[in-house]
Amino acid sequence: MMFLKNLQYALVLSRERLRIDEDRYLLGGGSKLQVLQSRVYLNADSSRLSRQLEVVRAAQIRLNEMLAIEDLGQKFTTTDTSIIVNPELLFEKLLEETLAKNTSLLIAAKNKTISEYDYKLIVSRSYPYLNATSGYNYSINTFSASNTKNQLTNGLSYGLTMGVNIFDGLNQRRSIRNSSIDVKNKELKYLEIEQGVRADLITLYSAYSNYLRLITLENQNLQTATENLDIAMERYKLGSLSGIDLREVQKSLLDARESLLSVEYQAKLAEISLLLISGRIMEYYL
Repeated sequence: MMFLKNLQYALVLSRERLRIDEDRYLLGGGSKLQVLQSRVYLNADSSRLSRQLEVVRAAQIRLNEMLAIEDLGQKFTTTDTSIIVNPELLFEKLLEETLAKNTSLLIAAKNKTISEYDYKLIVSRSYPYLNATSGYNYSINTFSASNTKNQLTNGLSYGLTMGVNIFDGLNQRRSIRNSSIDVKNKELKYLEIEQGVRADLITLYSAYSNYLRLITLENQNLQTATENLDIAMERYKLGSLSGIDLREVQKSLLDARESLLSVEYQAKLAEISLLLISGRIMEYYL
């Protein structure tokens, strides 16, 4: 939407230039060529605006489809199209939160813990064991042709079994060795993921810091371009500036606006990526 507003502003400038040229031509101070050239620029800006409107319309329809809205052609406008970048993210705090909350690291840590428990479980099979059993039996038998008509049996039974695994064909030793290797692999995998996460965090934060510096520079450039346009318009009204030079000044302003928008967009992406890698993505809001 910001790009659309930029094109709308360009159209406003072109219309103002055409108005100046037409007034100057009617007063005999300008040429028909200048008027025609201004119309060409106006038509070119109108064409760019129409194409961008089509892009915005297609995005609206696509969003309606994703939201399962019955009326896919429903139009809507956003309440705020400005890009607000948080310039206060600190690397040390992000690193601390990343090591504590990063999803990949948490999964790797869980896998490492599980492998350690598996190792302890396998090692425990070599220890002596003691099994305790107990039970209670109750039965009654009835005899039709016997001196004893009924026989009742009941009682409590219990027992203890103690043993130790002396030899199982070296299977226990092999299992312990394999489990130990799995623990080491999980530790190495955790360190590998941690190293990768650290590298990604440094890369993202470097880009984020650079984009913040670029935003400052682009704002200064936009301010300068705006002042240049004000001066150029006054000179153009007085006839001391050619139409081609005015168009270049207009283009410089529009380019400055687009460049600032692009840098702000990239900075916001870097900010969201930092929140994602540090486990703080739920703090993000539009």
